[in-house]
Parts: sequence; C-alpha cells; structure tokens
Amino acid sequence: MTLCIFCNPHNPTGRVWAEEELKKAGRICLDNGLWIISDEIHCDLLRTGRSHKPLAALFPETDRIVTCMAPSKTFNLAGLMFSNVIIQSGELRARWKARHYDFENPLSIAAAKAAYVHGEEWLKQLKEYLDSNFEFTREYLEEHLPKAVFRIPEATYLAWVNIGAYISDDVNLPLHFANNAGVLLEGGNMFVANSDGYIRLNLACPREVLEEGLRRISGLLNQKTK
Repeated sequence: MTLCIFCNPHNPTGRVWAEEELKKAGRICLDNGLWIISDEIHCDLLRTGRSHKPLAALFPETDRIVTCMAPSKTFNLAGLMFSNVIIQSGELRARWKARHYDFENPLSIAAAKAAYVHGEEWLKQLKEYLDSNFEFTREYLEEHLPKAVFRIPEATYLAWVNIGAYISDDVNLPLHFANNAGVLLEGGNMFVANSDGYIRLNLACPREVLEEGLRRISGLLNQKTK
C-alpha cells in the first residue's frame, strides 16, 4: 500500500487548510492511487472564527481516506490511550482488526464519552484562553525578541517561532534551553526539514507559566547577542 500522511490542521505550523487546498491535495493523491491517512487530531483547537473541514467529507465517493482523531489534544486526555480511527473500507478495517490489539479500556471509553458530551463549555473557555495566550506571546516577542519571526497560528495550542536571528544553526536547541534556561521546548528539526532556528512552544498552560518561560527564553537569547 502506498499512502500519504496528511496533517489537517497542520502541526507544527498550525495551518488550517482551505477547502480548495484540501480538494487539490486529495485529488492528486487519489488520482495517483494513494491511500490517505488524514491526521486531524488538532481539529477542535482552532482560533476564534476558524472552522475545520474533514478531508474525507470532500471525497464521499472514496473509501481510501482514513481519518484519525482523538479526545487527547482537545481535552488533555492523552493518558487514556484512546483515539478515533475512522476506516471506511471494510477490507482495510478487517485487516486492522486482525492485526491490532482490539481492546479498549472501559474507563477510557467512559471518559472520552463524558468529554464529548459534557465538555463543550470547557472547550469554549479553553479556546478563548489559548487565543489570549497567543496574543500575549506575540506581544512579548515583539517587545523582547523583535528579530524573532512569529505569527499566531490558525489552529493548535503550539507556537512555531523562528529565533534563527539570535542563535546559530548548529546548536541543539532543546538541550541548550534546558541546560541554560530551565525551559523544556522542542526544536524544529523534530518535525520538518529546513527548520533550523525554529522552536515549538506549548501555550496550553497558565499565563504565569507562559510568561516565566518566555522571560527565560528571551533572557538567554538576549544575553548571547550582547
């Protein structure tokens, strides 16, 4: 089986693909005989005013799109070890069930159901808090690291920041910030090629934690540029 793993919305950039972009990418894959795994795990975590379109919804005539979602990112329930894998093809679904350990913890099922049924208001407030954290991050970087390149993403709770103007490409960014600033973050090369100088920050945290993390990051980088 030849397949394309497609990320919708995109991680780490937070891009919400337009419907026409989804149609074009999907059509290229399907016309060339590829299966598509559409990773849509961040689909609930959009900025205010944005909407998500599942890739499979644009191609109802095919069963060669597998959609992957989960309550883990949306409701901070990664410990459940529970996700939603939507396999439309009966043949592929049978192969999956034959090879996959087909057992779900009943407590995980109950927790996921409770989150989806009763978590709407919580999610609404979370998204508003994330919106404000992203705006705070933008303003903080503009003031303290003006050479950093950052835009508020359209989805996810992750900030994708280019600090290449402050640090050389050969530095191991996660180790550098852990050892010298006490901040745990991820370097861009964990995710995509040509990402030297990028870091990924988790903004799903209390404002005071975010502010302290940004203070340590900017303090270290500004120290090196003096």
